[in-house]
Amino acid sequence: MFSLTVPNMAAKITRTIFRDREVDEDRFAIVKYGVEIFLVNVTKGITVYLAAALLGMIWQTLVVHLSYLIVRRHSFGLHAKTSLGCTITSVVMFVVLPYFVRGVQLSGWMIVIISALILLNIAIFSPSDTENMPLFNAQKRHALRRKSIINTFFIIAIVFIVPMQTYKVLILFGCLLQTIMIHPLSYKLLMRRYNNYENV
Repeated sequence: MFSLTVPNMAAKITRTIFRDREVDEDRFAIVKYGVEIFLVNVTKGITVYLAAALLGMIWQTLVVHLSYLIVRRHSFGLHAKTSLGCTITSVVMFVVLPYFVRGVQLSGWMIVIISALILLNIAIFSPSDTENMPLFNAQKRHALRRKSIINTFFIIAIVFIVPMQTYKVLILFGCLLQTIMIHPLSYKLLMRRYNNYENV
């Protein structure tokens, strides 16, 4: 229901922003779209962290979420088709799954193997675009891949520095989630088009 009211709220806020000025339709639409994105993200964030608080998972959710976002920043990947779908998926990914994963114990060798697999997949498959945001520029794709690898190296280094087993697992889990989001198999299973820049 909230998702149906977001455009109306965004329109009201945008009208308030331009209250004392005349503005053309295109500029109004651009600002309104930006306000909508902001409202959706705020609502999603509140929902995710409220669910985390109810399960006593604030710190665990934050660790998974930050790890995921740092790797995702330049590697991109799949998006939900609706804001409601995005919110539900986010709660599952950052609250429900970490709730069960947090108690997992990994040996040193398992951590090394998982880290290597994550890094390999990031190096091969990032950045992954979407139908709405195809990455046509080859130079930009190369730069994004390089930054994705650097970000992943940074996160994996933290895994080996952090002494607590729980946080090692949660950091790796956040990276693994993003690896799934850029993998061609995930696109195929969800019947989404992969390498959209090839479809000019």
